[in-house]
Amino acid sequence: MKFTYRRSVTDDQAIEVDITPLPERQGVYRVTVGEHVFELSEQLWHHTAFLKEVGEITLQFAGREYHLFDASQRRHLPSPRAGDLRAPMAGKIIRILVQPGEWVKAGATLLILEAMKMEQQITAPHEGIVTRLLCHEGDQVSAGTELVQLTASQAAE
Repeated sequence: MKFTYRRSVTDDQAIEVDITPLPERQGVYRVTVGEHVFELSEQLWHHTAFLKEVGEITLQFAGREYHLFDASQRRHLPSPRAGDLRAPMAGKIIRILVQPGEWVKAGATLLILEAMKMEQQITAPHEGIVTRLLCHEGDQVSAGTELVQLTASQAAE
């Protein structure tokens, strides 16, 4: 399998990746990343988690998270802003402060995400009704994961 990725969505440098099974060693793969060559056992796959969304692959391994971006899907992402209802970085949901159906004011804290030993408050960008919670306390989430759906109230529109 061959593909090209970028380290960020705005990175100009594309890196070639080639993954091929070694016929003489069942369950072992040769992975070439740019000019680096590795051999990986399929047993490692049992200790990893992958999430593939359009143009992005997230790999979690040994307590760390890595992001690869499809080189053919180069795009500019808006920078995170106050009131964004997506996880600004990978972390753990440690507290949910609202329930579906609850009305909240703009700026109200909806939940708390622990990332890199720091607490991040996810706040309402406008007043409205919490339509849906897309996470639970204790969940590990990736950067960019939608956490809450909030429907704007008539006054906020």
